[in-house]
Amino acid sequence: MFERFVRESRRAVIRAQEEARALGAERVEPEHLLLALARGCGDRAARAIDEAGLSRDAIAAAIEQDLVAALEVVGVPASVVASVPARPGADRPRLSLAARDALERALRQAVRRGDRRIGTEHVLLGILRPPRGSVARVLARLDVEPERLAALVALEVAADARRCA
Repeated sequence: MFERFVRESRRAVIRAQEEARALGAERVEPEHLLLALARGCGDRAARAIDEAGLSRDAIAAAIEQDLVAALEVVGVPASVVASVPARPGADRPRLSLAARDALERALRQAVRRGDRRIGTEHVLLGILRPPRGSVARVLARLDVEPERLAALVALEVAADARRCA
C-alpha cells in the first residue's frame, strides 16, 4: 500500500512517528497522523486543516486534554497526569491498529475517487472516520466537525483541479 503514497503522504507517516515519539507514545495513533498532517507544507490536507482554523499546537493541546479527561474517568486526577514527565517513546513507534485502519480507509478513498496515488487528502479523510474515534473527540474539543473538514478537503481538491485545467 505504501508504494501508492505520494511523497507528502509518506512524510506525514514519518512525522506521525516523530509526534508519537515526542509524546512518549509506544504506537502511532490516528491523532498523531492528524498532528503530522497539520505540519504539512501547502499540501491539500494542510490547507484544509488551516482553513478549518486548526493549528498543530491547538491539536496537540486538545489531544492532551482528551488524554487527561480519559484518565480522570478511570480515577487518575489531572494533577497526577501533569506531574508525570513524558517518557521517550520507541525509536520508531509502530502503527497502531487504528492508524493502520485509517491508512487502509485512505486507500479506499483514493480507489473510490479513481485516484491512483494516495495523497495527504486521502490520509486526512481516512482518519476522520470512525465518527466516534480519538480524532473525532479531538476535533470536537476544537469545535470542528469532521464533516466540515472533509468538505474543506473536497474544496481543496476541486481548487487544485481548476488550477491544473
